[in-house]
Amino acid sequence: METIEKYKELPEEIYDRFDELSDEAYELFEDGKYDESFETYKKCLDIIPEPKKEYGDASGVIEWMVDNYLKIKDLKNAVLWVEKLGEYLKNKDIMGDWEFLKGKVYFESSKFQTALENFRIAFEKTKGSCFEDQDLKYLDFYQNPEKYIK
Repeated sequence: METIEKYKELPEEIYDRFDELSDEAYELFEDGKYDESFETYKKCLDIIPEPKKEYGDASGVIEWMVDNYLKIKDLKNAVLWVEKLGEYLKNKDIMGDWEFLKGKVYFESSKFQTALENFRIAFEKTKGSCFEDQDLKYLDFYQNPEKYIK
């Protein structure tokens, strides 16, 4: 059994500012101020000490960004940031979260073969639990790729 690496906690003085900025980014996004929101998320990343990979908050911010880029159908940035996310994850070799998120991004980008490859890896790593509580279109695609890949 592989060991899951733990992330460091942000120092309190940094966490307080991080929390403030991430709340602000969320509110900006909800208000439809997308550019300002993403700039604020980037500020969250900027205040995390190096090496950023040591802090789970760094990957969390990027995941929020990817999810929000998907919500507004900015697929170019969703692809850019989902790939960048891999640089910030400690347990990507044993957890399927990254591959599942990549599967979603590539599915929405109509890059179905890449999406399927990532969904297969995520399924294998999570024994299928990655599809729980997700939009059913992803499971349908995984189970019936021939409907999408022509």
